[in-house]
Amino acid sequence: MNRYLARPALVPIIAMTLLAIQTAAVFAQIRGEVRGPGATRMPIAVPDLLFVGGERRDDAARRFVEILRADLIRSGLFRVIDPAAYILDPSSTGLTREDINFENWRTIGALGLVLGGYEGTDSGIQLEARFFDVADRSSTGGRRLSGGLDDVARLAHRMADAVIEFVTGKPGPFDSRIAFIADGDRHFREVYSFAFDEPTRPITRHHSITMAPSWHPSGDGLLFTSFRGGRPVLYSVDHDSGQDSRLASKMGVNVGGVWAPDGKRLLLARENAGNTDIYLLEPGSTTMKQLTTHWGIDVNPSWSPDGEQIAFCSSRSGSPQIYTMSVSGENVRRLTFDGTYNCAPEWSPDGRNIAYAGQRNGRFQIFVMPATGGPARQITVSGSNEDPSWSPDSRYLVFAGKRGRYRKLYMIDILGRSETQLTTGEGDDSSPSWSGRLD
Repeated sequence: MNRYLARPALVPIIAMTLLAIQTAAVFAQIRGEVRGPGATRMPIAVPDLLFVGGERRDDAARRFVEILRADLIRSGLFRVIDPAAYILDPSSTGLTREDINFENWRTIGALGLVLGGYEGTDSGIQLEARFFDVADRSSTGGRRLSGGLDDVARLAHRMADAVIEFVTGKPGPFDSRIAFIADGDRHFREVYSFAFDEPTRPITRHHSITMAPSWHPSGDGLLFTSFRGGRPVLYSVDHDSGQDSRLASKMGVNVGGVWAPDGKRLLLARENAGNTDIYLLEPGSTTMKQLTTHWGIDVNPSWSPDGEQIAFCSSRSGSPQIYTMSVSGENVRRLTFDGTYNCAPEWSPDGRNIAYAGQRNGRFQIFVMPATGGPARQITVSGSNEDPSWSPDSRYLVFAGKRGRYRKLYMIDILGRSETQLTTGEGDDSSPSWSGRLD
């Protein structure tokens, strides 16, 4: 396995209004139930939206609730109670604390309740949803959202992220995108974009081999490497229009472009005279700064969130291992010592951890270790798994996993307790890059 990484995501597509209705602290009773993804799941009720006026948009309202429920389940934090068990009279239920019969929700075992209503507009839908602590009979927060009928999925993702924030104090990861490489037509490998509960769509049409997609911090575009001209060249592509341009086309192999957090510099791995090192490049400049000069192969650069350090993979010890260094190329430090093949490091957005792929018993698994060094935790156990990329909230990883004939994308929490397959179909999906939160 030899991979070149990177990452963040997308221009706004929604005329959306978000209103923080209440920002009270999350209650200790709820926090006691949800300590992290994959821990004891909070039982939560998510009834259908109430119609409060305007145009009827029942199909859109149902889709909103279906996606919201799916996101909450996917998070590993919640157990959504079967709607058939709900004791609810829509004709007499309002959206305020005084309108809610909390005893009915307590009876079915709910600790949390997401209650909302919608109003149909000429062009779309406006909705309001609130999260309630059933035991304490209070609301910990809510959102007002609006958008077109085509924006319902994103509205639901934003509400799911908000519910996760009301419970844990940090927004969820679902209003985001994942770029990856797919070979669905069996002849070429192109860059695709995946969003939760939305159709996957191609970003490139190079009719060649592309590799290593990576998000710009603004979310407007991606870096990737393409063999369209017969040799590997680093490109930048606008996510929405698909227009691309060359960034680095010097002789030799230029791959693994990774934008710095400030969006002004990038790292790449460049092969020259049979050796591969890591370089720092400022787009528009004709010069590259060589950061590593070792005889070993140095690849897979990944920025720390503050832009001051770099994690990378190097064979300088005799086998591929994870190292860090300062952005100047100094203070090189080895982090991994267990296993004979560790690669594809990825720094978490909160700066606390580094994920990587390590070979164990002939297969690759995903590991997470403190960014400062220390024992690593294996979080995958099934199949063979590569190319980890962090969610914007640093709670989850997306990776390429092989469980059967094809390699597909999977999402897992950092405790390794909640794994979900994201892509399906024929062909291999690989090299995922998870964006930041969308604007």
